[in-house]
Amino acid sequence: MKLLASAAVLLCALCLASPAFAAKTADFERRAPDRATARIVAPRAFNLVGLNWRGDAAPDVEIRVRRASGWSRWQHLGVHGAGGSDPVWVGRARTVQYRLSRRVPGLRLHFVSLAKRRVTARPSQTTTDTPFPYVSREAWGADQCPPRASASYGEVKAVHVHHTVSLNDYTPAEAPRIVLAICRYHRNSNGWNDIGYNALVDKYGTIYEGRAGGLDQAVIGAQAQGFNAQTAGVANIGDYTSVGASDAALDSTATYIRWKLGVHGQPLSGPVTLRSAGGSESRYPAGANVTVDRVLGHRDTGRTACPGDALYAQLDQIRSLVASGTAFATFAARVSAALADYTAEYGDEVPMSGALAGPDGNPLAGQAVEVQVNSENAWRTSRRLTTGPDGSFATDLKPAKRMYVRVRYPGSADVRGAASPRLLLRLRPVVAFTRPPTRASRGRRVAVKGTVGPRKRVVNVVFQQQIRGRWRIVGRRAVRTKRGRFATSFVPAFRARYRYYAVAKADLDTDRGASEEISLRVR
Repeated sequence: MKLLASAAVLLCALCLASPAFAAKTADFERRAPDRATARIVAPRAFNLVGLNWRGDAAPDVEIRVRRASGWSRWQHLGVHGAGGSDPVWVGRARTVQYRLSRRVPGLRLHFVSLAKRRVTARPSQTTTDTPFPYVSREAWGADQCPPRASASYGEVKAVHVHHTVSLNDYTPAEAPRIVLAICRYHRNSNGWNDIGYNALVDKYGTIYEGRAGGLDQAVIGAQAQGFNAQTAGVANIGDYTSVGASDAALDSTATYIRWKLGVHGQPLSGPVTLRSAGGSESRYPAGANVTVDRVLGHRDTGRTACPGDALYAQLDQIRSLVASGTAFATFAARVSAALADYTAEYGDEVPMSGALAGPDGNPLAGQAVEVQVNSENAWRTSRRLTTGPDGSFATDLKPAKRMYVRVRYPGSADVRGAASPRLLLRLRPVVAFTRPPTRASRGRRVAVKGTVGPRKRVVNVVFQQQIRGRWRIVGRRAVRTKRGRFATSFVPAFRARYRYYAVAKADLDTDRGASEEISLRVR
């Protein structure tokens, strides 16, 4: 097979015109306010942004940006255990808004701003000496992202598939700029040696050379902690959480994987056993032997949702293309699902509904589907339903903490299984006072007590006094709870109008929750 030509074939592969870059490409950071959500106006336009912080906290992270056309949609970002998020390409913007599920210490935003330029990078034409065309490092501007040190080498037994979580509305001209921006973020924000991936593929099917050291070599990347020295990594540029990759992208991803495994003398399909090197971002401790497919998703070995639910569901198609060069007929079912509300209060039931259809779009009646939830990077089935005559199903969820939800159809003899896109169901804790006092005397202690659900370690009780028509905080108590109950007290110093309320801060399990404000008249 010509595609499995020896590694030497690539050494003369690609001579691309190296575009002239302006000298104003830059990275810069801005400290963020000490709160879980804020809007930041950058001092200059930026093309890519990510967040980093101190410690190994792993909050849910979402951002949106304001561009000339208005606000983008909220984009969920992956989080790695080193105290930071994945970067997201935003096109061109000046304002970013973020929201976290909890506050984190030392939060900073890292921006990459690329100089405007005329893009001339194009993949070379395939010749008898090259397995496939790709855009070289020189062509996408890697001279502006030089490695910190020489490449290290391992072996390639399998290939991890990723997505970059960038907004999907990029143009062909922007794609090589995205690669450069990701490289600068990986190098300058994450502190890595170079871009983390060995190769990248855009939605138009163009392949890009990734980490330096030789596309044909077993260069150790930073794309799958614990398994970097035994695998290669190819990233699909875009967010494939709920939208699948294009046919062109799937075909090019498979082309790279088929060639990469062949160059390193590996079978094109079947299982392989890898030995984990461990790490906080790995699912497996150091020394664990893990059997996986030769073509696998990042989530198969890492604590992440990468490469997104939609692309992960397309891995079988990629495997078929890798093994045979031909995609199999999918004949897959279609599953849709929706929540009546995407934020619930603790104790509330949230209606969920959806429908199951066959490959031809006709409803599948009387079929078993599974409602699955994911709160710790693992899906588990919470209940099983049977579709009605019109293929519909419905149920109620009563969440105990923030979680992702999806509906999975296992499949049948005639129809391949499928899953709906994942839905994020947020949870707001319920904080309430028990028989709250509304009258008190100056200098006399006022005792307050209440409950919080789900249980929290600490509840903050805030006391305010009305001074010259404005409410001012005059007392704040961080109160430890016991079995979901809390109690504290306050001594008012003046005859005046007061009010108080209790707050449960956002954390990994819930959003922020607050009680109603209780008026207190002090005589």
